[in-house]
Amino acid sequence: MKIFFIVLAVGLAAISGYVYWLLEYVATDPACWINIYYTQARIPMFTGFLTLGSFLLTLQTAIIQRLKEAYDSADHARKVEQLRNKGKPVRYYGSLERVGFALSSNVILALLTSSLQLTLGFVSKSWATATCVAFGLTTIILVVYLTIQLVLAHHQWFKKIEEEKQKLAGK
Repeated sequence: MKIFFIVLAVGLAAISGYVYWLLEYVATDPACWINIYYTQARIPMFTGFLTLGSFLLTLQTAIIQRLKEAYDSADHARKVEQLRNKGKPVRYYGSLERVGFALSSNVILALLTSSLQLTLGFVSKSWATATCVAFGLTTIILVVYLTIQLVLAHHQWFKKIEEEKQKLAGK
C-alpha cells in the first residue's frame, strides 16, 4: 500500500507540473489549447481510450469471477453478518457489484470517449474540444477509482488465499 501512495504522489506531481506549464502556455495565446488538442491530443486520445475500453471489456468477466472467490470465504461472511446485526442493510456481494459496475462504466465511458474523438472531435468549436477533453478526464478519474477498488479487492482475495495456505500448512 505504501508503494501505491508513492506512485500516486509522483504522478500528481508530474500532472501538476504539466498543468502549470500548460496554463503558462495558454496565458500567452487563449486559443492554443484548442490547437494543442487538434494537432497533438485527439489521435492519441482516440487510440488510448479505444485500447483501454477494449482491454477492460476482455478482462471484465475474468476479473469479477476471480474476485468473487475472495467473497466466498468465512471471513467475509462473518463481516457481512456483523454489519447486518448492527442493523445495516448489507448485500453479501455488494462491493463486488460496485466493482463490476465501475468496470462496466469504465468500458462504456472509454469507448464513448474514443468515439467522441472521431465525431465531435472534428468540430472546430471550443465547446466541442472541451467536451472531448472533459470526457477523457472523467474516464481517467474513473480508471483511478477502479484501480483503487481493484487493489482493495485483490488485497482481500490474497488474504483469503494466504489463510487457506496457512490452514493447509498447519495440518
